[in-house]
Amino acid sequence: MVSRNLRSIPSSANHSEDGSELQPELENILRNAVRALGGSAAVVATWDDAVRRFVVTGAYGLDRQQIARIRPLLNEAIPDLALSREQFALLSALFPQSALPVSTTGEMQNPVMAVPLQTHDENVGLIFVLRSSDAANFSQLDPPVLAAFAEQAAIAVQSARLAHLLTQEKQRVESILEGSADGIYTVDAGRRIVSINPAMERLLGLSSEDVLGLPCAVALNWRDREGRPICPGRCPMLHTGAFATDNATELAATVRSRDGRNTDVALVYAVVRSPELAPLNAVVNVRDMTRVREMEDMRSTFLSMLGHQLQTPLAIIKGYTNTLARPDATWDGDTLRRIFVAIEEETDHMSQLMNRLLLASRLETGEFPIRRDQVNMATVAEKVAARMSPTSGKHRFSVEFPGDLPAVEGDPDLLEEVLVNLLDNAVKYSPTGGEIDVSGSVDGQGTVTVTVSDTGVGVPRWETRRIFERFHRSQNPDSTHPRGMGLGLYICDEIMKAQGGGISVSENPGGGSIFSLTFPEQECEW
Repeated sequence: MVSRNLRSIPSSANHSEDGSELQPELENILRNAVRALGGSAAVVATWDDAVRRFVVTGAYGLDRQQIARIRPLLNEAIPDLALSREQFALLSALFPQSALPVSTTGEMQNPVMAVPLQTHDENVGLIFVLRSSDAANFSQLDPPVLAAFAEQAAIAVQSARLAHLLTQEKQRVESILEGSADGIYTVDAGRRIVSINPAMERLLGLSSEDVLGLPCAVALNWRDREGRPICPGRCPMLHTGAFATDNATELAATVRSRDGRNTDVALVYAVVRSPELAPLNAVVNVRDMTRVREMEDMRSTFLSMLGHQLQTPLAIIKGYTNTLARPDATWDGDTLRRIFVAIEEETDHMSQLMNRLLLASRLETGEFPIRRDQVNMATVAEKVAARMSPTSGKHRFSVEFPGDLPAVEGDPDLLEEVLVNLLDNAVKYSPTGGEIDVSGSVDGQGTVTVTVSDTGVGVPRWETRRIFERFHRSQNPDSTHPRGMGLGLYICDEIMKAQGGGISVSENPGGGSIFSLTFPEQECEW
């Protein structure tokens, strides 16, 4: 059977790119073929891989019912006839058990002639012409005539196929552009904006109608980090000489949106040029660098904080060790004990800092082993509060848990770390002292909640979403305490996520903050 040598034509290729249909063009070709060959009807069929058979792409002189009658012949008989030396025969001989089709003029059809549709030595389908049963059979003079019409039909079918592929590719590219998180816009040779994608509209705070057709220098007004205009003087489309051969050029810039917001972006220009290197058009990818800049600033701040946090204890330790090393001094026992206690405290401080950094890193990468035990949060809270009470004479700690509070499932050491961080945070942000309360409750669904509340400076509403980010430190203007590393609440958040729970912050009606730990439904009791 000939189908294995055929190029598949998608059924949707019956529509060309501009929306005109393929069938009218084929019908006109078939009409002329019928007139030239003295026939009554004609059909073009193409191979469709989706259904693994020939499908009728165009017809003349046959209605739907008659086309359905000859469709069984397309499975083998007519394709074989198209490639045989004798390209004409009788339908009654090819398929004797089938009723002969009738043309739209009421004539029964029997003589048939078929030739393949070929483009670039590839078979893309076949064309066949029918004559009425009382007409003479086709002769050797007829196949070359039909072959001329087959060439026209093959070109029409191939053009429709290419148009279909182009439409598919266009839709695919448009889908990519529509879904891209980066802004993308294109400009023509005159540097006028041809298109922008939705991400670019959001970045600018403008719609495509506001900028299409405008010079990009007017519509976008790119500026460098020092506020100097980039367009048109530094536009990569104006590069000449060796710079004009660069496939892509990247620039750092800022853009001001309609609402006055400045955004740091990276511009990547892909310029298409003629053989003479004249610019034809360009595609510009615009990436919002705000988050990257924040991460860079955060990293710089972190390194600065780390240096500061380590410098103080190291300076104290070095000062004491230099004092002890003086050969001209003698120290009594009490003095030595005070020096050794101070060195130990500063060493513990550095060790705690390093442990916190290591814990944050291991929690982020998921490398920290999580135990699953039944944990009595009242016991943990009392332990942490008792340990911290002597360190702050200004604060009063209270722990209130109902006696029937169920145990929670989790890692006892990590949950203790969470409460240590929260109570330490409460102390820091309550510089004048006050009440620090730890309490627990359980609702009707078995969800356990542990809260830590203070009466300190509180958390501004604009920071409630960011305070659990790594290295984020409070920007509350009322806060006067020494700033930490910005890891405590991040560690709390990561630990609670690993336990299957969560952490949140709210405003304390009496002033200060309330941090709430929630644990999923509990089944076991302690």
